Amino acid sequence: MSGAPSFSLGTTSLQTDVAVYLGDCSADTLFVVCDGISSESRGSTWERALLALAHPTPPGPYPVAAQFTIFVHETSGYATTDPHAVVTFRIDVRCEGKFAVATVKTGQSVEQLPPSPYVIGDDVVTASRRVLEAALARPGL
Repeated sequence: MSGAPSFSLGTTSLQTDVAVYLGDCSADTLFVVCDGISSESRGSTWERALLALAHPTPPGPYPVAAQFTIFVHETSGYATTDPHAVVTFRIDVRCEGKFAVATVKTGQSVEQLPPSPYVIGDDVVTASRRVLEAALARPGL
């Protein structure tokens, strides 16, 4: 298949999957806005997540919402074996006034991200990218 990543036998791969959902994921039904994938292995998880959202599917337009959730899941492994999870986290986002306030939840911790700029009318993908950029700018995450 043209454009599909190719791996040689024994090649270690790292894949970052990002999905954006409307709401806070407390409902029985979740509405997936978009998802993206990056197979880049360099940089931080935040950088790879931004790359995954550079060209999400579907291409848009995207809804505007005051509350949404971003899931980031990374897997690593050999191309010829089953991959294993490296990192998984959930980012709950609330847009309040001029800022998007986000909380990152992993299996071990809960951390508040620095507020990111939000303009009323920004769609959830634009706001998601700004949240990930704020996370990238915070040392130690």
